[in-house]
Amino acid sequence: MQPDSTTPAEGSGPDRPWNVRGRVVMADVDSVVAFTAVLRALDHRHGGGRCREAAVSRLPSALALLGHPGADVVSGPLHAAVADLHNLAGWSCFDTGFPDAAARHFRTALTVAARGDHTSLASNVYYRLGRLSLHHNDLGRAMTEFRLGEGAAAAAGSALAGAVIFANRAWAQARMGRSDDVAMSLARARDDFVRASDEPVPAWAAFFTATDFTAITGVVYTELARTADPRYAGFAAAVLSTAVNGYGPGMARSRAFSLISFAICHLLDDQVDAAVELGNEAVDRCEVLTSTRAVERLRPLRDEAARRRGHPGAHALVERIRAFRPASSARGAVAT
Repeated sequence: MQPDSTTPAEGSGPDRPWNVRGRVVMADVDSVVAFTAVLRALDHRHGGGRCREAAVSRLPSALALLGHPGADVVSGPLHAAVADLHNLAGWSCFDTGFPDAAARHFRTALTVAARGDHTSLASNVYYRLGRLSLHHNDLGRAMTEFRLGEGAAAAAGSALAGAVIFANRAWAQARMGRSDDVAMSLARARDDFVRASDEPVPAWAAFFTATDFTAITGVVYTELARTADPRYAGFAAAVLSTAVNGYGPGMARSRAFSLISFAICHLLDDQVDAAVELGNEAVDRCEVLTSTRAVERLRPLRDEAARRRGHPGAHALVERIRAFRPASSARGAVAT
């Protein structure tokens, strides 16, 4: 049987530490980068439960590389590689329901990135810290993290990092019902995204494609439809239709979460039959993800469907979401 291309290759697994040569060379840096890339692909496709343990188990040996002979020779790329592995570990902990562990890994990523003067990576970590706070509805904290991310993006001169930050800041503002602020943030995100077209794309920001920008725009307007004016739902649905069709199998979680917002838009627009069909497809896709975050992402869909319980399909969707469990929550494992 051929090995799965999304599975870490033999010899690079969680039981084998780095730096077997005793001296850090560029090959060690490349190994950390490649390992992180494999795990990030698993995260996007299957959810954080498929990569969290592997990522966390390799953090001590990755950090140890920074103190070994030769580390100063490859200092810049080594600090970026180690910081980004912590960045991924934090995200996978977030996705599997370990917010405290996620925050610790993100803070370590910031420290290591700062030592290597990687402000673009720091901006990405602040974005993820902001998303962690946004997920738990700590909007003030989320806005603080996004402001810090904005500063880091400016220091790095990275339009792509700025686009990520402003798009996600718009999400937090939409949850607060601040439609004017949302319009300004999305406009800035769009301008930065266009300016970033010739910018090198680092691994930690490669997810933010035109499809992902379209998707978050739809999510933002879905939030506004819920918090400010239901008339935003029609625009959100049109945008999300494009995003859902643009995601490939490698971004299965993003597609599932976009489908949730797509279904909510249809409910807000009183297109209940279409909403039920989309909602069931969203649950189908969430059920195969190892992402406990899906539980919270499905909750607004459940709440909107519950307001239309007189519709048999909406009632059945509510009950299905109530019974929903991710494919594997990995809650039995310890996230450190």
